[in-house]
Amino acid sequence: MSKYYKVFSRTLTMGTRKGETVYSVRPVSNGTLTTDQVAKQISTESTATTADVKAVLDRYAYYVMDNLAKGYNIELLGFGTLYLRFITTKSVTDPKKAKSNLVKNIVPAFRPSFTVDRNGKRTYDLIPNRINLVKYGENKDADGSGDGSDEDNNSTPIPTPSDKGGNTSGGSGSNTGSGSSTGDSDSGSSSDKGGSSDGNGDMQYE
Repeated sequence: MSKYYKVFSRTLTMGTRKGETVYSVRPVSNGTLTTDQVAKQISTESTATTADVKAVLDRYAYYVMDNLAKGYNIELLGFGTLYLRFITTKSVTDPKKAKSNLVKNIVPAFRPSFTVDRNGKRTYDLIPNRINLVKYGENKDADGSGDGSDEDNNSTPIPTPSDKGGNTSGGSGSNTGSGSSTGDSDSGSSSDKGGSSDGNGDMQYE
């Protein structure tokens, strides 16, 4: 599997290097799959119709939101855990003043499930075992093969969404402990659509 990236530049605005242009990379999205498309993928390898699958996904989404509202965290098998967190306005020195009026907003957050090896390295269930990082515009196939020569952006092959599933672990052995249009760049390597990471792998949306 390949994940495309683009090079981007920015100009430093502070410090001794102010005015200097620096470069880094950000991921590129091949697009966004809709619920209808995912339902169709699932239906191709089951006796359920696309409408049946979509109905189940719709009910699943309903009960996720309903149970979050009831105060539960929701484990998504093979993905991680959804939960709600508070955005607070300030802290107070008097514990008697620590009340609900300190809560500015309630936002959803996501903690991806992972396993930890003997060296302490995390392996996230959502990420395939092998991903080739390919510069967007390089002449490489979707499986990462090719001569690696630079071509214009139009030469980049966009893989077709899968119409058949493969064997998945279903999140077995995962640990949920603490811890778009085609060719457009994702918003960042650790966030999407306003999400941010708190350093423990938790995605938070505000």
